[in-house]
Amino acid sequence: MSDKDPAAEQTVRRTPLHACQTSAFSGFHYTIRDPAGQLLGEVTWPMMAQATNARIRWNGSDSSNGTIVITCASHRYDIQFEYLDRGWINDIRFTLTDGTTSLAVAELRFPPRIFARGRVRFLEPFEGTLLRKNGWFRRRYSIDSDAGVIGTIEERAAIMAVREMRINLPDTMGIPTKIFAFFLAVHLLQA
Repeated sequence: MSDKDPAAEQTVRRTPLHACQTSAFSGFHYTIRDPAGQLLGEVTWPMMAQATNARIRWNGSDSSNGTIVITCASHRYDIQFEYLDRGWINDIRFTLTDGTTSLAVAELRFPPRIFARGRVRFLEPFEGTLLRKNGWFRRRYSIDSDAGVIGTIEERAAIMAVREMRINLPDTMGIPTKIFAFFLAVHLLQA
């Protein structure tokens, strides 16, 4: 008998969000909209992202020029990252901040074997793992915890001119945290 209660999982309210790449020629800028099409936020990657503990400083000593930016309701949130080790493939910690306060933390860890995929583990504000689910043509990720599936992030269709994804996470999670989870899924797609 399982400890998971499927009825409790069904009662969690979810408002799906729609993420759309702004240009087919640049995968580094997405808009996030609600089901009615109203703009909720944007996520923008810099031309050259820079870790807070990077040895080579492409953006000078100010690492804020190399951070990923989420704009939500005219408020800026930064996704900063740092290397947890040094090697051929680096483990990375991503932190969502509102300038001063850490809102969410996730780590991308790679197993020691060659050609293995990394795994994203959310540490704050909830504990869970971003897992790639098999699909024939569309990419699909689920965020799982010990209590069950928290939510999913998946491509809208198999063939698209610009990447479009559906973010289906609980409404108890803030919009910036949902966009942060979306960023991590896209990061796994592009890396």
